Amino acid sequence: MDQETNRHWMNVIVAFFLASLPILIIQILHPYIYFESEIPPYLVFHNIAESFSIIVSMSIFGVGWFTYAQSKDKHTLFLGTACLGIALMDMMHMLGYTGMPDLFTPNSPNKSTQFWIIVRFFAAISFLTSAFIPNENGSFKQRSWLLLGSISVSAFAFVSVTYYPDLLPVTFSTEIGLTNFKKVSEFVIIFVLILALIAYWFRIPRFGWDHTKYYLYAFVFGISSELVFAVYTTVFDIYNVLGHIYKIISFFLIYRGVFISSINSPYRNVLETNEKLSKSLSEKENLIKEVYHRSNNTLQVIGSLIFLQAEAYPDSPEIKTIVNRIQDRIQAISLVHRLLFSGQDLSSVPIKQYISELSNYALQTNGNSSCKLNLNLEIEDRKLLFDAVIPIGLILSELLNNSIKYAFPEASSGNISITFYEGQDQRFHLTYSDDGVGIEENYNFKNSSSLGIQLVQGIAESQLSGKVHFKTGPKFQCEIDFPINLYKKRV
Repeated sequence: MDQETNRHWMNVIVAFFLASLPILIIQILHPYIYFESEIPPYLVFHNIAESFSIIVSMSIFGVGWFTYAQSKDKHTLFLGTACLGIALMDMMHMLGYTGMPDLFTPNSPNKSTQFWIIVRFFAAISFLTSAFIPNENGSFKQRSWLLLGSISVSAFAFVSVTYYPDLLPVTFSTEIGLTNFKKVSEFVIIFVLILALIAYWFRIPRFGWDHTKYYLYAFVFGISSELVFAVYTTVFDIYNVLGHIYKIISFFLIYRGVFISSINSPYRNVLETNEKLSKSLSEKENLIKEVYHRSNNTLQVIGSLIFLQAEAYPDSPEIKTIVNRIQDRIQAISLVHRLLFSGQDLSSVPIKQYISELSNYALQTNGNSSCKLNLNLEIEDRKLLFDAVIPIGLILSELLNNSIKYAFPEASSGNISITFYEGQDQRFHLTYSDDGVGIEENYNFKNSSSLGIQLVQGIAESQLSGKVHFKTGPKFQCEIDFPINLYKKRV
């Protein structure tokens, strides 16, 4: 056996020793500590002990029955329905005890003991059977049959012991105390519990020590309980008291096993799964941020390469203009990735911050020192998906460049205004305007040869599914409106 198995054996042996110790003490100090209680105080103890067992059994039934829809734990369901029958028959045993008000027929030691034997046989056989029912998710197609079976056994015990006790073997008589049938029955029950303990031991490799240990300990104390119930002299002596204490411990341990299997373990699994998902999500967020960061760096490298290539033609103003325009467009896209990388939202960009930074960049890099331009922004403070922000950035980059280069040829100052808001028509509205020279009245935008105008129209209509309206004459103005639900969040 490996070290872990030896440790498990030692735990079970220690449990046997602890359960046996009170019995040994009573045997050694029998003349000094043995007692037979008066009926009233013993009934108080007995009712408390049996009530505790009944409550625990009903709790096990509640856990097993009402968590089955979610857990699909066949083992706990079987134990739960068995414990319902145990609780009902334990209640009959308690109410049929000598000194209690008569339960339909006169109470007697034999009556309560007959109930006891039936319920202990039922419990032992149920525990042994449960050892062969797996914890894995499964499905009892007719779980109501389990419930019906448990209630049927309880009904049989009630009817037979209450109304036909003479058909059952006598378990206790005032002349001889415990009958041979009662003693033999207790040892048979002990044998069945030993088989249950062995069967549960073989569940350890499959279901783990933590899921099994409480059942093993419960059977140890259950065996000890049956042992003292096989040797008591009267139903009020010290052995009877000790037997009920063992029974309380045994049922509490079974409840712990069921609780861990059906409540603690699933919640622990949920927490572990959530922790793994959280870790995985964090890793994916970092990965996506790294992608944005590298995309931004890549765009900057591309821009630098284009700029370096253009330096080979220092005397060509056309190439310089083209390179500057490409740089502006790269910056419009790069800024989106930079904001995504620096923010917590991996899908959306604050549009107000984006337009402000993009506009200031355009004025700084392309501004005319002879003309002071004032920027007026009225941007709704909200976030937009980057799928929409990039086209907006490319459009504004073209419009800003055109205003800076052509709108104020002789002016010493000028104004550029950008507004963005969500209208009541469930569409976004982007308006760009300047107070420059504007565009001639009969200008044909549809057939325009200007690359900037073509880009603005093409991007607005194809990527934003929007509508574009230009104002001709002095003071240029471009209005674009597009659907608010054009793109869906993906990250």
